[in-house]
This record gives sequence, C-alpha cells and structure tokens, in this order.
Amino acid sequence: MIKDGSPDQTSPIQQFDEGETLPAKRSGTDDILNLISKFLESAGNVLLIQGPPGAGKTTLALELLQRVRATRLGGSEIPPTRLYVPSRASPRKLRKHFPWIHEMHDPLSTKASTDNSSMDAEGIRVSDADDVFNKILNIKRSTLKGLMVIDSWEGALRNTSEDGRRMIESAVLSDPEDSRVGVVLVSEGGRVGDLPNLVDGIVTLSSSELEGRRLRTIAVNKLRGLKVKADRALFSLDKGKFNLLPNTRFDGNSSTKPSILSPVPHTKSFFSTGSRDLDTMLKGGIRKGSSILIDVNNTVPTMGVRLLLRIINANFVNQGGFSCIVPFSTVSSKNVAESLRPLVGEAALNERIRIMEYNQELPPEEWRVQLKGNPLDDFTLFGKIWKEVETYSSSIVLTIDLDKLVQVYGDSLMLPSLTNLGASIRDAGAVTLAVTSEPNKIREAFLRTADYYLKIESINDTMAIYGVKPFTNVYGAEFAFDSGYPSLKLIEIV
Repeated sequence: MIKDGSPDQTSPIQQFDEGETLPAKRSGTDDILNLISKFLESAGNVLLIQGPPGAGKTTLALELLQRVRATRLGGSEIPPTRLYVPSRASPRKLRKHFPWIHEMHDPLSTKASTDNSSMDAEGIRVSDADDVFNKILNIKRSTLKGLMVIDSWEGALRNTSEDGRRMIESAVLSDPEDSRVGVVLVSEGGRVGDLPNLVDGIVTLSSSELEGRRLRTIAVNKLRGLKVKADRALFSLDKGKFNLLPNTRFDGNSSTKPSILSPVPHTKSFFSTGSRDLDTMLKGGIRKGSSILIDVNNTVPTMGVRLLLRIINANFVNQGGFSCIVPFSTVSSKNVAESLRPLVGEAALNERIRIMEYNQELPPEEWRVQLKGNPLDDFTLFGKIWKEVETYSSSIVLTIDLDKLVQVYGDSLMLPSLTNLGASIRDAGAVTLAVTSEPNKIREAFLRTADYYLKIESINDTMAIYGVKPFTNVYGAEFAFDSGYPSLKLIEIV
C-alpha cells in the first residue's frame, strides 16, 4: 500500500458542503468524460469499462482517477481517495508514470514492493479474495470523495473460488450509508457473469479502421440517472493520455472582437496553411509550386471547409501574398469577401484578393471578377488576371471549387488553355488548392497530377482529416476563435 501525507481516508470526518469542491479538470463544456465524471460523483455508482486489449481501458480509468475532485472543508482542501487495483501492470511501473495515484493494491503479488520516492511506502502483499474484499469495503466506507479502480475484473478474480467471486462482487456493489466513493471496473469480456446487469453504468471502447487508419471510439451504453445527449465520440491515446476529440464547432463567441489573422510564417520551401498542426501533418506545409486536392464527404458541414479555406487564404494574404478564389456553388463572392475582410483588412481585400463571380447582376467591386460562364472568354480573362498577379507577389494561392466548375462549364472541361494555365501556375511557384465532394472527370484529371491529396469526413460530430498523399493517420479538427479569428488545431488519433 502506498500512502501520502493526507488524512486517514477511512476515519470519520465532520460534515461539509457538497457544493464546496475544487474545479475538476475539464476538456469541454459537455463532453462524455465530463458526464462520466459527474456519474461517478454520485455515491455508490459502479461503472464498467469494457473493450478488447489495447483499446485504451486502463488509460481511461486513470484519466477518471485523475479527475476526482478534492473536498473543501473550511479553509482546507482534503485530497480525494484514489485506489487503483492493478492486475495487468506492476505497481512500480504505474507509480512511475502516474505519480498522482494515491494508493495501489496488487491482488496477485506475493512479493513486497517498495518505493524509493519521498512518499511513505510499505510492502504490497496480497493474494487471496478475503483481503481484496476487506480492502474494497474499507474504501467504500470512506466519507471522503474518491474513486476505486479494479483493473482488471477478470484479473482480480483469477485465483478466487466461486464463493470468493460472489464475495468480491457483493463488496463492489454494496452501497454503505454516507459512502462517497465510486467504483470503476475494467473488463475484457471474460469472467463477468451478470455484472453488466448489476452495474450502474457501462462504457465500451473500440478500435476500427478507416482506409487502413486507426479510429478509436468511446460509446456510452448506459449511465443510470443521467441523460446522455451524445453517446459516442472519437478519442486518441496520444502521449499516453486519454484525449477525447471534441465535437467540431464552426462558430465563435459573438462577444469576441474580430481581429486581423496573425499569420504562420512560410519557409523557404513550403507555404504554411495557417495551422501549425496541419503543416506538421503535411510534413512541413505545402511545397511551393504544388497542387492539393481536398475531397470532402457530404457528411461534413460546408462551414467547416469554408473555415479551413478562410484560414489558408488569409495566411497567404497577410504575408503579402495573393489569393484567387472560385467559391462554392452555394456561396456568393460577397459572402466570401465579407468573411475574409475582418481577417485581412479592407485594403488587402481590394489589393490582393480576387473572387470569381458568375452572377452578372451584382455590382462591380475591386476584389470581384465577373465571369460569363463561357469557358473560352472566362479562361482568357483569368489568364490576363494571372499575368498581373504574377508580377505582384511570389506567394500565390488559387482556391477552386471543382464542383462549381462542373456546374458552370460541364464535366468535360478540358481546354488547351486550361492545361497551359495550370503549368504557368506551377512554374510560378504558386499553390493550386482544389476542393470537391462529387466524382467527376475534372476531379479525376486533377487528382492524377496532385502533389497532396486529403480527405475530410464527419465522424461522431468530429471533423476528421487524413492524408492519402502523403499517407497520414486520422486527425480530429478543432476550431478556436478566442483570438478574434479562426485557428485550427488537430488531434492525431493514435
């Protein structure tokens, strides 16, 4: 048993206010982890975490342990009870990586385990069911807030008789008066009997594949007494932590004052996307003179892709670069201009941004390029604009909605002038960024020569991005707006 200098966790204590607790560690306002933590704060609740080996069950259990809140008693803070009963990893190893665990109990060890740290330490020597039974009852009688994790349930019962199993099960499911300790049972689906029917909550972790890439999913099967709005989400085990991927938000705080986007600098060989995480995913950013195709699944809200493109274009413009845009079919040139204006300023919008428009009834603007829908005329006009742009800046991005081109010009748009223009763009060191959501001939032709190929999908309300060229893991996208402009953070699923 490893102890710290906190008071005896099983001794009586005077009453305290239920609401006087320290803030818990939270990653969001209403995510699944917050809900599970709230569930475990209810006296006597028992949670079963199940899933195959390697799914992340132990990491989740330790995350829940770390989230247990301390108790305020007058001007003092009383640490919560944290008991971890491991049967799949040595206590020494767990103490090394998780020093905040208050106490560990090894039901299988027959050797004394010592700790050379500054914490008080004594031997861990437990082997029979009676000792496990008594330890569980003692912890559950605590009047302090706390959490006990048994990892794994099958391991704790491995050397017990049927009577021993029932004894331990009754101790876990018991609900002593005034108990404030929750219980987490980790299971790999072995010797559980009727346990799923007896526990108050069940969470299942699973691992699947998306085109050869790992996906991790947490699903809430039941949390008795709580309403579960979203019962599943993606998560990552990056850096040994249980990182829940948040639902991707596409709107900022209306009270935050809009601000000019602070650019992420380009390098000698690469243009930055405006997101350091996306640059890292692309192994340095977008190489100068290259083309990139973004394939968007129809499950993805249009606003998510628009935000991504807004960040990329503003990052070019705010470093003296130039941006030419063929917007989405459902978005007017005015809408694009209004979304970019707060990020780049009025002067930059007029001087270094050109937005194509096919509606002839809209009034002229410095940033607006009126096209007629005739391929020969339009590409001749665009060629003239491009020659002017080349003399203005060496950092140029051309953003095209391929679905819009198909809608306007048809699926068989293959003109010599278009081919020559593409070669001219590449030779100038500019970036061509094409977005598509429908299969068509223009997409297939672009993909054959694309240097980068990304896919975007919405999975459990998380906008997921992954690379086909280059091959990458799946990343969850999270937009932030606290600086007055959108920024993009990516969380890799590992």
